[in-house]
Amino acid sequence: MSKLDNITKESRLEWEKGISGMFQEIADSYEKINTFISMGMDQGWRRSQLKRLEQYLKDAPVLDIGCGPGSLSALAKKELPQARFLSTDISPRFLEIAANSGNADVLAQVSASDLPFKDDSFAAIVSAFVLRNLPDLKRFYKECHRTLKKDGIVCMLDLTTPAFKPISFFHSIYMKMALPLGAKIYGSRVEAYKYLDRSIKNCYSQKEMNSILEECGFKVLHTDKKCMGTVTIYTAQVIK
Repeated sequence: MSKLDNITKESRLEWEKGISGMFQEIADSYEKINTFISMGMDQGWRRSQLKRLEQYLKDAPVLDIGCGPGSLSALAKKELPQARFLSTDISPRFLEIAANSGNADVLAQVSASDLPFKDDSFAAIVSAFVLRNLPDLKRFYKECHRTLKKDGIVCMLDLTTPAFKPISFFHSIYMKMALPLGAKIYGSRVEAYKYLDRSIKNCYSQKEMNSILEECGFKVLHTDKKCMGTVTIYTAQVIK
């Protein structure tokens, strides 16, 4: 974890190696801690994300970036079975958990910065709690643009810093307390969750994120703020 503290996102390959190693270490407790921190609301956020996806999904398959233990694809099996998820992650341990649990059926180890797929391959690309960990967001969205079919969409769920300063202040205090506490309860590395707290503070605002989407060739459809702006679902359609 100390290695990740000493490198920057400009060192893309080193950053991805550090991120992969970090998640490899905390993969077994990651989902439990997420649920603890969100007070059980994370599943509801994913359900809202899938409702947005269903609203615009015209075809299949759907590429899931940074699938983790396969929580989104598991929910999609029940609520959006026509989506046909391809679940990907940079961490081998996450893919192993997703496969062994039955959460995901089709999996691949993939870097979001270099998607190994042909042009016009997917009807939609989704992610949950991934964007702030990527070394180059514009590069990722350009890869999304390339691999999406005409009128395809991205539907991204992530933690965000609330724009309203009083909420942002108390949210920051809560995260500083909840992240290490959750890590201790479930026997995970406290250092890794300190990084995750920092990553939320460094994430783009909703306005900045939408600007990047437009710059990379997308039409923004919805920016859904959840839980007083601490969580956001971004939905945008590719322009081709």
